[in-house]
Amino acid sequence: MWFRSILLGLLLITPLAAGAAGFAKESLFLSKSPVTEGETVFIHAIVTNDSDAAFAGEVVFKDGDVRIGAVAVTLPPGGAEATSVSWQPAKGSHSVTAELTAGDGTVVESASATFVIEERPEADTEEEAAASTSVESSKGIQETIAGISPQAASAAAPVFGTIDSLREKGVRALETGEAWAKTKAGQGEVAGESSETSGIAGTVMGLVATLLLYLFSALKWLLNNAGIFYPVLAIAFFYFLWRLYKRMRRPRYR
Repeated sequence: MWFRSILLGLLLITPLAAGAAGFAKESLFLSKSPVTEGETVFIHAIVTNDSDAAFAGEVVFKDGDVRIGAVAVTLPPGGAEATSVSWQPAKGSHSVTAELTAGDGTVVESASATFVIEERPEADTEEEAAASTSVESSKGIQETIAGISPQAASAAAPVFGTIDSLREKGVRALETGEAWAKTKAGQGEVAGESSETSGIAGTVMGLVATLLLYLFSALKWLLNNAGIFYPVLAIAFFYFLWRLYKRMRRPRYR
């Protein structure tokens, strides 16, 4: 929310095109820089309406001729709105365009910018290669929310970005746990350490490691799949609110 407030605050000192809906000057930018291939970032664009009539349409984001996504906008006279879509670009130079279209599909104005995406460094070890794995983007979920409520989607975009980043860190931690569990379960070896332990202690350790391996794999699968992770997260969140409500409604006995 603070990020969105700063963007809109900048409009007060930005010259606007008179009498029409359009983009603020130099309003097309990424949520971070530099960007490495495989990372999920957000493309932001600020739309303004300096006319005396309300404006309804959408902002269409494109990478060259490839459509990235679209956000519906409704602007009152003199209004402004920050729009954004998630993007997972490949390496190289990208010419990104944002088109403001009216309800009849007419392009009112367009803004463009060129972004250079850096190549991901090659992993030197198997562990680093596993750590570089990117989780499934939440782009599809955000576009679904945008179709229902553009304002809610725009406000939630930074939240999705933060959660996606935490998901990637969680997957990396779970992959480290998987490597350890495979070693203890006798499915792999670490240099200088034997994966076999004699006696009952070794058998117990092998069983525990096998169970942990299945647990780590299941959790990693959950974090990787945005279409499953976010509904589960939403259910858990609403369940927490319901339990909190029940606790607050519970009568207190003296």
